[in-house]
Amino acid sequence: MCFFGWSIVKLDVVRVQSNTPLTIKPHPFTFIVLRGKHSQVLLLGPFAIKIFKPNMKLNTKKEWYFLRLLQKKGIAPRPYLKVGRFVVMERIKGTPVREMSAEIFKQHAVDFVEALHTLDMMGVQKEECHRPNRHFILTQKGIRLIDFERSKLRKAPSNVTQFLQFLNLHFPGIRKLGKPYKKTYQLAPIVSFIRKAT
Repeated sequence: MCFFGWSIVKLDVVRVQSNTPLTIKPHPFTFIVLRGKHSQVLLLGPFAIKIFKPNMKLNTKKEWYFLRLLQKKGIAPRPYLKVGRFVVMERIKGTPVREMSAEIFKQHAVDFVEALHTLDMMGVQKEECHRPNRHFILTQKGIRLIDFERSKLRKAPSNVTQFLQFLNLHFPGIRKLGKPYKKTYQLAPIVSFIRKAT
């Protein structure tokens, strides 16, 4: 089979913006191209191929580094291969936060917080955790976080505290637990607050 030459199988290409919900139902031989600010993501079967722009070499290295760092934690895509500006990883199928009902999100709020607490304990700052709409996904296997190209290693990461800003929309008052958390990184008070509210 001459896959890339298209000599046997015709591949349809569907292009959508990264902030557009994916409502189509592609057949097994469909490429789906998601366009982002720094890259395009090609979805093909069980694989996601992230293709960074030529001037984004550092972003490419960061994505690969942090995916490998997190691969045993079960909260990020499995990394398969890096070639130049291409990073091949596991395709994450599930429901992003922006497509969840408020009820479903509340049911899994603790799961999201625990995933971010894992990052905090590892000294990984993901960034933009106060805007989780596209990059925080609920799957059949649990919570998955995607897009680590801007991540950093820090002594005092603030993933959970950033996320509390978003959680405050669903659990009014929870944001005040951010400062105590930063002092101890104890998650129990936050988990207790969420469970009492649900």
